[in-house]
This record gives sequence, C-alpha cells and structure tokens, in this order.
Amino acid sequence: MSNSFDGSIRMIRGSRTERDGNLHIINGKNEFIFYKANDPNTSIEAHLKSFDLPEDYVEFLHKFDSAVLFQGLGYGGGCSILSPQLVIQYWKGYSIDHPYYPIAWSSHSLGCICVDQDRIDSGNGYLTWIESMDPDNPIDIDLTFTEWLDKLIEHEGKEFWIPPFGEQ
Repeated sequence: MSNSFDGSIRMIRGSRTERDGNLHIINGKNEFIFYKANDPNTSIEAHLKSFDLPEDYVEFLHKFDSAVLFQGLGYGGGCSILSPQLVIQYWKGYSIDHPYYPIAWSSHSLGCICVDQDRIDSGNGYLTWIESMDPDNPIDIDLTFTEWLDKLIEHEGKEFWIPPFGEQ
C-alpha cells in the first residue's frame, strides 16, 4: 500500500491477513475488510458520472472497491464504505436528493455519510450525515472523506458526528 490511506489503515490495531487480495484486520472485538478494486484502471468517474467526485474519495476507490469497518465479531453492524454500484443503489433506494449522494452506510444509527456536491470545493469539508429516519435534517460533518475516515478510526467506530441526544 502506498497512498494517503496507508496511514489511516495502519491506525487500525489487529492482526492482518490478505485473502484474495482483500485486506482483513481483526482485533478483539471488530473486523475490518478492505475489498480490493476489481480493476484499478476502471473509470470510477464513468460509474458515478452523475456526481461531482472529491479527489480523495476517487483515490480510495481506485485502491479499494469498498470496505467494512468496525463490524462486530459475531453480530455484524459497523460502517460500510460503499462500492460505486452501491452508491447508486442507496442513492435511488433512499431517494437522496441533490446535492447529496451516499458514500458510506452506518448500521449503528441507520444512515448515510453523504457527499454534499455544493461544498466539495469549499475548503471546509464536504461530508453530511443523513439519517434514514430523519432525512429532512442533514448534519454537516465538515470533513473530507480522508479526514472522516481518520477520525472514525481514532474514535474507534463511534459516530462522533451525531450530537448526543437532546443536543440536536
């Protein structure tokens, strides 16, 4: 691995194995799987041509097709970084409106981490949380994909972007 995600992935503690080119990391309570990109030369932009794509997210998709993060051993859950195909399925299935499109799904709080296309070049981050039960009240996360991934790992999978109950 030799890209900007190396540092993020190295922060995950646990035993590492590669199976079929996919990186598996298991620690005492969680499993992480980074699924290699089937064909790193495939145009991610062609699959997601309807969307403005942040560079760091595209870089991730050239290396990995998708990922499962903080999946509990024996009970599942966690957070999934969506493959380009699942981005389209979730976008349509959850009727997410422009300027948003999903790039990650949280099984803990049932919602999507979305790119806000209007904020990609803002310099203040472009991610937004859209909860499946309350889609009309998005929460701006104000991080890039790489910053969000790093912070999620630092917080050991806790959804730091969701305000504590009563502070919303």
